[in-house]
Amino acid sequence: MKQNDHICIVTPVFNDWDCLLILHGELQREFALMGRSFTLLAVNDGSTLDIPKSFINTGAYDGGVLMSDPDLNMDIIILELQRNLGHQKAIASGISYASEILKPDYVIVMDSDGEDKPEDIKSLIAGLNNENETIVFAQRRSRQESSLFKTLYVVYKFCFKLLSGYVISFGNFVLIPKDQLSRLVYISEIWNHFPGGIIRSKLKYTSVPIDRGTRYKGQSKMSIISLIQHGISSITVNIDIVSVRLLLFSVFLIVLTGIMFLGLIWVKFFSDYAIPGWTSSIAIGLLMIMLQAFFFSLLLTFMVLNARVQKNFVPALNFMDYIRSVNKYKINV
Repeated sequence: MKQNDHICIVTPVFNDWDCLLILHGELQREFALMGRSFTLLAVNDGSTLDIPKSFINTGAYDGGVLMSDPDLNMDIIILELQRNLGHQKAIASGISYASEILKPDYVIVMDSDGEDKPEDIKSLIAGLNNENETIVFAQRRSRQESSLFKTLYVVYKFCFKLLSGYVISFGNFVLIPKDQLSRLVYISEIWNHFPGGIIRSKLKYTSVPIDRGTRYKGQSKMSIISLIQHGISSITVNIDIVSVRLLLFSVFLIVLTGIMFLGLIWVKFFSDYAIPGWTSSIAIGLLMIMLQAFFFSLLLTFMVLNARVQKNFVPALNFMDYIRSVNKYKINV
């Protein structure tokens, strides 16, 4: 990465305006230490709280390259969405806008609440390969959530590995070079699950171990329900793989149940052992259940494969439909 490369920070915001204000100051300080400039693009994901008066609207953004000078009052671009789309879709909209309008050399996606620390940006930069063509994720070394949340997160990662065959150990904190960005915004899957879409895209990526920070203010919006929804979204990214794996698993269970059923028949008619009368009824019941699971998995597989002929939602082509306005703001400190 060159010293004068254009870096764009994309961060989704839902009511966390106080956190964004703190993030702005920390980014300003960190980039000053690195001797670099940057653009801060905040994606307002349908916030129900008004933008504070400390953010002074200086007019609509005209699309020119906006580089922030750490020594001056820093402009922030706030991209207003038409409605609340959720974290993942807000990120996809933000990076699509950055790729199309700002055209940065690098995009860094991070949360605005402080859990992704600005001081770790230099670690992401250090993780770039010599060709500067690898996407660099922050791999979570430690988390600050409750024990229940951590346990469910481990279960989520296990299920993701079991159903998709991929390993996921990172979130949305990521550094994306421009060559990869221009391809990434055409990956439909990032609309549902950003890191899962990158994994599925087969683009080059790596990860560096980074500890998760603590929120600047307030409580985390990632509840147990949100985690479950997030996990299901990650699985839908690989639904074709998941459906085939479920189909194979159903076949395995049918074969196993069939072998057990044949074993019961052999014992009953060709041996001197007595077996309870209800055993065969249970075996037949299990076989019927396995057959239903098989046909359900087969139907799911056909539906998924048939959906491939349908036109997918492409963030780079459709993101403008969800943008209400784009304005520049100065911070009044």
